[in-house]
Amino acid sequence: MKKAYGSGYPGNMVANGRDARRLPIRVTPRFSLRLAISFPTSRFAPVLVLLWCSALFAYGLSAGPLYRTESLRAIIGAECLHGNWLYPVLYGEPFLTKPPGQYAAIGLCSLPFGHVTAISARLPSVFAAVATVILMYGLFRRTLGERSALIAALLLPTSVLWLEKVTSAEIDMTLVGWVTAALVFFHRSISAPGRFSAVRMILALLCAAAGTLTKWTAPAFFYLTVLPFLFWRGQLRLLFGWRHLLGAGVATIVLASWAIAVSERVGWDTLSDTIRKEAEYRFHSPAKTKGYPWGGVVTYPLLVLAAHLPLSLFALSTLRPSFFRLWDDRGRILLQFLHCWTWPNLIFWTLVPNHNVRYALPLSPGLMGLGIMGFLAWWGRNLTPQPPSLERKGEQRPFGGEVGEGVSPVVLHPTPWRVRLFVGFLACWLVAKIVFVEVVIPHRTAGRSAETTADQLRELVPPGETLYIFKLKDEGIMFYYGRPARKLHNPHDLPRGGYAVLIEQEWNDRAAFGEIELVRWMYDQQGDPLTLVRTAP
Repeated sequence: MKKAYGSGYPGNMVANGRDARRLPIRVTPRFSLRLAISFPTSRFAPVLVLLWCSALFAYGLSAGPLYRTESLRAIIGAECLHGNWLYPVLYGEPFLTKPPGQYAAIGLCSLPFGHVTAISARLPSVFAAVATVILMYGLFRRTLGERSALIAALLLPTSVLWLEKVTSAEIDMTLVGWVTAALVFFHRSISAPGRFSAVRMILALLCAAAGTLTKWTAPAFFYLTVLPFLFWRGQLRLLFGWRHLLGAGVATIVLASWAIAVSERVGWDTLSDTIRKEAEYRFHSPAKTKGYPWGGVVTYPLLVLAAHLPLSLFALSTLRPSFFRLWDDRGRILLQFLHCWTWPNLIFWTLVPNHNVRYALPLSPGLMGLGIMGFLAWWGRNLTPQPPSLERKGEQRPFGGEVGEGVSPVVLHPTPWRVRLFVGFLACWLVAKIVFVEVVIPHRTAGRSAETTADQLRELVPPGETLYIFKLKDEGIMFYYGRPARKLHNPHDLPRGGYAVLIEQEWNDRAAFGEIELVRWMYDQQGDPLTLVRTAP
């Protein structure tokens, strides 16, 4: 038999004078499975991945006005263009419930336009989704080969959570991007038996720090993956090595520098109290429930799994002990890594009393990755034996140990109906994307008069005048209003001749505002009354 090497793995071979190169799925201590799929070669796979991302992520960016808290993110992002990059500012006041990462990203994406638009506010989520797909593509490519990586990239975004969040100005998808980058760099950092790569570990923890500056929960996702994984591998001691401590120190310096800079501007008590209240909100039971919500312990995992159908069904199949025996060392390490990415985080967010399905979005790549591995095993059940492996005795594996003898590669031949089913599923997902953009988005935003009400405000409030608000929480109207607005807490602070928007409760108590005159009755996005008033000159 003649040796041949390619696709990043020893094991491609020429058998009986024929080139029998196939994608290595790399399975079992005994068998090295190689996937035979009529998919594009490595030259065209990245192009296909980018086209797929363009179809799923770019389409729908301009569909519908900003929805719910998208407007809040956009308004604060617009403040970055006015110089407020260090910490979020809303209506002239610090808004520290979330870090500045998403808002700074919106500001950067809006710089070419000169102002924040609905599209520029949603671009950070799109960029983060593309980065996540590329990172997972690279993770699977290094471990299982080119064609498996292509399948992973095509299937990864096929979750209803991605369907909504990728073209949203919300923070969730940006957090997914940073968490994915941190964990993929961590996986890459273990480049030799028993130690970390210092550079990659520093990059991993810097990405975790960037994720923390995007949303406070990023370190939880990182270490809830890393700790179980190293414990499973018997390598917890690596956390006390200088490489990890150096990376953790660099990330801590970045976060501490930001906290010190912000505390000098707004005060340490303001910053610490806001973060403390955010943590208490997550760990306190919702007000509408009495005591701990035990029902959510059952329903929450089911909702998360339902949001990732049908791949979550394949992910559950990977829990079988026999599934581990299918894969060789590299495949088992990836499988362990994805399990640790998924289940500890799912358990954590299940037990957190005040949870939401979207909070679990950063574990989505891990769960979908497990589903992809389950799908790959299902895809190639027809096994064709091939001559013995070309792996050489004594060859080092990435996490230690040596490659043994007598490994028999097996070529996987997916049946035509499985190929048709896979292609049909991708086509159905494209249809689902079209329906979501053309039907769901217009339906859910129908009747919301944010732009109409904002146009009325611009007509009634003279240019150059600051509009004052008190308890108004309709950021949709204020975003499309697009002029300076400031928040006041005391009615007596309203300047003479100033314009203010009052909600119904404030209008009923208008005597507290002194002499004011009604300018126009309007309605917010929920149909509740709004009143534009002006104080006496």
